[in-house]
Amino acid sequence: MTERVTNGGSARREAVMFGWPRARVGEGRRVASGRRVSPRRRGARRPGPWPVFALLALGIVVGGPDFVAQSYAIGSVLGGLILLIALGNWVMALLDLVGGVMWPVLRHTVIAAGLVRTSYWLALLARPGWEREREGGQVVAAALALLHRSHDVALASWLEGKIQARAKSGLGGIVATGLLAASRGDRDGARDILLGVDGFDPDFAPKAARRAANDWLVADAAARGDWITVMRRGVQPGQATAYTRFLARAAARIRGEALAGEPNPTDFGLWVSWLLAPGRKAMRPLLDQARAAPRVLHQRKPPPPAPAPATVPLIDPSIHADDPVAHAQALHATWLALRPRTAGQPATELEQRLSATRMQELCRAWEAAWAPAERRMRQRAAALTAQTRAEEALAAIRRVVARELAELARAAKLPLDSFEVEVPTAALAAEELRAELLGGVETGSEELRARTAADRRLPPAEESRAWNQFRRRYEEAVLLGGMALRYLMFPQVHRDVCGYAVWLWNDRKEYGLSGPMFQWLLAEAEAVGDLEAIELQRKNVGAKR
Repeated sequence: MTERVTNGGSARREAVMFGWPRARVGEGRRVASGRRVSPRRRGARRPGPWPVFALLALGIVVGGPDFVAQSYAIGSVLGGLILLIALGNWVMALLDLVGGVMWPVLRHTVIAAGLVRTSYWLALLARPGWEREREGGQVVAAALALLHRSHDVALASWLEGKIQARAKSGLGGIVATGLLAASRGDRDGARDILLGVDGFDPDFAPKAARRAANDWLVADAAARGDWITVMRRGVQPGQATAYTRFLARAAARIRGEALAGEPNPTDFGLWVSWLLAPGRKAMRPLLDQARAAPRVLHQRKPPPPAPAPATVPLIDPSIHADDPVAHAQALHATWLALRPRTAGQPATELEQRLSATRMQELCRAWEAAWAPAERRMRQRAAALTAQTRAEEALAAIRRVVARELAELARAAKLPLDSFEVEVPTAALAAEELRAELLGGVETGSEELRARTAADRRLPPAEESRAWNQFRRRYEEAVLLGGMALRYLMFPQVHRDVCGYAVWLWNDRKEYGLSGPMFQWLLAEAEAVGDLEAIELQRKNVGAKR
């Protein structure tokens, strides 16, 4: 990747670039004492005041008495301009001073009142607190205000137009889009967008935007009862607020654990944290629940996970032990019943119960069932005089069973090593899982490459979301497929993602998105030991913005 922005450099190098004489390189530079090098010491001669006096005398002779009046008028105008510039600088300095404290004031007053348009325009006063993305504070303020009231379709459409009007994928637009999705009721989509804030380059991520995203994620985790996430995100340095700290301390008290770097909170400490947090009325039940839980004085080991509640199987496999086909079907149906019914639903119970040993038991059960199943199909085909051969029908059933075994293993996060390659059914299921993981990564990588070549640009939040979805797909393939699959995927992923990141950097100036991509590629290149990719990504990571 070619650096298009040159930042800094020595004075001597700049002098040579512009063709200045070497003898004048040091002229005008400051020395260590802070004083300028005096031209008098180098023998230079200063022009005296005589040229100025000569010009004034010439003007009086030529212009006459009017020259004095004109000079006075011009001097008055110039003096007024200088005074206005000085006053403007003082006003800008005062606005910068006020802007540093204006954002917290807006969040607790206008934004909390749900005044969307008013929050959008008053956020201009808080622009100094948004560092490199001053326009992002306006859309984030409006999105937060929209969350504090019932969803208004007209205001949401107006805000969406303001977000889309911004060309660059700044973090403010991404956070505002996630909050807008939450206001519409799409909490899964909002969670997916706002989780991508963690992967944004911190140099281009205003703290106010990161805190707004973290506040919603902590509140969402608390609403779902995910106390571990509340404890982890609620006290993150640089992102924690009084709101998230109270939620984290309440979660620690409910779980009977200590937060990182502090003991389990007392009743008085919980009460003080509740008083300092906004929205105290809505969080009063949580305060009472936390204070009712016993306080743990010392850090203790987490209790062993409670055994999963016994699920009544649809068909008891034990009663079909004498029939291999019925036994395999009953065992298969038992595990299929534990699959998540929707794509976003966690498979907690399946992960806890379906171990590698039980997956091997299921594969062996199916392997023992194929021979009697083939005999029955031959007999049925002969009795019905069917034209379909029993071997062909059984091969199709084998493929369906292997695909469902691969889906079970993926939902339970079982790696490819969990399958016994000596068992043909297990080997076929492992082949299906491997092809599914590899195909998903290759498809996502080709989509990034095609969009880059066609210069198809997504809206700010969707660009970040597309990258985060691909990265999660790749990391899942690495987790389940191991280093063998990682070695196989990396060359194509490096080519396509690197081109995508260079496109974001050079053509679109999306440094906040592309910078972490180069760091991610460097980490992957080091993991697989690709020396050429390591050298390239080290240059990209060190490129100047």
